[in-house]
Amino acid sequence: MMFAQAKGRKVVDATTAETVGTMTGCVLATEPARIAALRMKPHGDAHLLAWEDIRAFGPDAVIVLPAADRAASTAAADAPDPLGKQLLTASGQQLGPLLDIEFDTTDGHVRRLIGAGVEASGDALLGVGTYAVVVADTPSQTPSKDRSPR
Repeated sequence: MMFAQAKGRKVVDATTAETVGTMTGCVLATEPARIAALRMKPHGDAHLLAWEDIRAFGPDAVIVLPAADRAASTAAADAPDPLGKQLLTASGQQLGPLLDIEFDTTDGHVRRLIGAGVEASGDALLGVGTYAVVVADTPSQTPSKDRSPR
């Protein structure tokens, strides 16, 4: 799934079916490259949801554990949202802004990082900072077949 498609979805409590927020962004982890947490505009206290608290990505909503059963996601609270950051190679080549992230909805694995006219394998992800998302200098950076995320 493309993150741009998932952004803006309702976040719904699996037990009560109550909307607890709206998805606004994500936090990436490396080794392996995955979505570690989702950022949300809450209807309550939590602003981050650990990936482990997600039960399903439905066509209209993200289903999560009840608040009492959710893991504390404070470790990722200061981590920057990667979308819109510069996509850089480890050697400093600027690839443009990160426009989208293709990920697996079952485990959060990052499949592709997509910039304007370029993409990198999720496995090439080295880190995410306040300015840039850094990927390894590998042949996995290939020109996109089209200029829009799939």
